[in-house]
Amino acid sequence: MSHRRRERATGTAKTLASLGVLVLLLPLTPAPALAETGWLRQEPGSADLAGLVLESGALRTDGDAGHGSGAAVRWEAAPRRAGLAVFPPQPLDAPADTVDVRVRTDGDPGEVLTELRGGRTGGAWTEWHPAGGGRVALPHEVERVQLRVRVSGGGSGLTGLWVRPPEEGGRPPGDGADEGPADGRGGDATAPPGPADPTGSGTPGDPGGPTVPGAPGAPSDPSGAVDHVDRTEPFSATLFATRIGLVGDTTANGHRIREDDHFAALPSRRGLAVRGGGEYTVRVCTTGALGPEGRGDTENHRPRCAYLPVWDVGPWNTRDDHWNAERESWPELAHGQPQAQAAYTLGHNGGLDGFGRRVRNPAGIDLADGAFRHGLELPTNGWVRVDYLWTGEYRRRARITAADQNSPVVVREGPGPEYAPVGLAAHSANVDVACQAVGGVAAGTAGASRAWYRIGEGNYVPAAFADGGEGAPACAEP
Repeated sequence: MSHRRRERATGTAKTLASLGVLVLLLPLTPAPALAETGWLRQEPGSADLAGLVLESGALRTDGDAGHGSGAAVRWEAAPRRAGLAVFPPQPLDAPADTVDVRVRTDGDPGEVLTELRGGRTGGAWTEWHPAGGGRVALPHEVERVQLRVRVSGGGSGLTGLWVRPPEEGGRPPGDGADEGPADGRGGDATAPPGPADPTGSGTPGDPGGPTVPGAPGAPSDPSGAVDHVDRTEPFSATLFATRIGLVGDTTANGHRIREDDHFAALPSRRGLAVRGGGEYTVRVCTTGALGPEGRGDTENHRPRCAYLPVWDVGPWNTRDDHWNAERESWPELAHGQPQAQAAYTLGHNGGLDGFGRRVRNPAGIDLADGAFRHGLELPTNGWVRVDYLWTGEYRRRARITAADQNSPVVVREGPGPEYAPVGLAAHSANVDVACQAVGGVAAGTAGASRAWYRIGEGNYVPAAFADGGEGAPACAEP
């Protein structure tokens, strides 16, 4: 089980007065003033809340939210619980690649973390970007934006939040020197039903284990954005995977962890999906190399793959987006090499993580219990190959769906139930449909169909369990 630092979306009695997404929350300013300055406003009641409650027009942390019976503190440092508000996407009047954000707090600005992302036509999102500096530069022009706010510590509240594309002059109504959140972080982080019929994932390139444990993996596309003008393959890296456990606890995006869950945790908030979402999905495939030194091997190993939405932040660090060429922290490290991996194998940072703790294993990804035990069938912690699917361009994106909203879909090596299972794809995972083939009939959430989607080399899922993917070309005959 993993016991490293993660971020959690829970909180203890602390006030979040008026929240506004790409807009002004409380106190309200007359509509004409907002229209004149171009700032967007949204009601606090429209946000998806985790660890927060709306009382008399204000958002307040809920001390009991997100705590299961075993939700004890698992950090080595003192905990700083938090509440999370994710606001609905807001369309812009015109495409923009730069957005201004203003935040006003009634306490320590360092306890408020505001992040923004942008969306393009077709539903593709950029990664989340901290808005603490007041202006967010995005990698593409976007047509809509979305904000989320995390409040940690005690006693601080958010009293105003505005957003707009930059304009000449004008500041948000009531703007003052106390606006602009610092990076308030803390963080610990970290479904029983059986899998539905076939679903797949793909083996990313060479599924073999690392020749040298701790190798950063073979990089491909370095972009951190969800979409690209020219199609590129997703970035890939070889990481050491550990099991999350923490059943009954709450993830950084507000999901309550189930006994046999299927999701992943990465050590950065930039690729953290919204609660129940799969806009940031990883494909994780076994390599056969077990243990930190990669010396073990599964008997008669056959690679298995799992498609998993990223719903938590960890292990070890919370600002280590190692999949991006221009990473937020530790730019001196190799692209694709987690800081914890470098600390364990190379003594980076004196062998300590970003919180000053001794790194006991090189973990770069955490896997929920169901993904670890059933999706990949790992007998113990081991090395896996990870594809960060949102860093490539989807040919035809499809969302895996299950009738009970929980169960994963079985991945098979061919287009039909008669083919052997080779992994699982979690509900909500976004997969890339390369082509479709005619196979055995499968009945799922989209009805009954003989169509099967190939979403990776030798990996198929029935179209009946996918939302999207229509119009994919026919797969070539084997």
